[in-house]
Amino acid sequence: MSTIRIAVASTPLTATLDEAVPAAVEAIEEAGRLDARIVCLPEAALPGHRDQPRRVPDVDAAALDEALDVVGRATARAGIVALVGAERQTAAGREIVQVVLDADGSRLGEQVKTQIDPSEEQWYVAGCGRRTFRAAGITFGIAICHEAYRYPEITRALALAGAQVVFVPHYVVTDDGSLPTRWGDAGNPYNEKALMVRALENTIYVAAANNAGPTQGSVTGIIRPDGALVASLPYGDVGVVAADIDLDAADGLIARRWAPDRSLPAVV
Repeated sequence: MSTIRIAVASTPLTATLDEAVPAAVEAIEEAGRLDARIVCLPEAALPGHRDQPRRVPDVDAAALDEALDVVGRATARAGIVALVGAERQTAAGREIVQVVLDADGSRLGEQVKTQIDPSEEQWYVAGCGRRTFRAAGITFGIAICHEAYRYPEITRALALAGAQVVFVPHYVVTDDGSLPTRWGDAGNPYNEKALMVRALENTIYVAAANNAGPTQGSVTGIIRPDGALVASLPYGDVGVVAADIDLDAADGLIARRWAPDRSLPAVV
């Protein structure tokens, strides 16, 4: 059995870099203390997701770049790979990206969010491109929030490309302002059921990171290829949770058995 320790973090929902950078650094340091090799932070953690009650002021590209440098130095001190949610300014508008920082603080690359929820279109634009990463002893992909929940093809494509883990940084709250108490409860938002299915239908690990808060609507936790939740934080709590995962179990078998040629529409 080949095992590796991964972690996911719930950071507080921030609205400025002054709030966001220390929160990201603290999460990375905690993941290092837990002996994790890699940690995922929530979607748009720098400066904070704009689809929140507080106003998020504009942040220029230079300030975001400097913030990522500070966070990168934290990954180097902790000796851990970190997936950090951020914005990226483009000519078309703001993109959501997850920046992958290596254990030496260097930037391995980015995954841009290619599917924007309709509610987010006032703040963000969709980017293009999908890739897998190899770091910390695992092959992984990233499906950011709406991409994992509404577009299962993205997770399947990552599994077919060799991903053993798909990280799902997200920002999900409850519609009624309540706080869930039990994983997968029928009264919870649908998102957790989707996470379980993404793991089951591809036989890979799914590791999800949501912002902490009083209306947190989906889990920060790690889900096995059989759909079982193996580790999670209490809803609403800031913190980091880690688990040892068995890479041999993440074989992608069910994803590879997909036979689209046998599912073509009949020709009449």
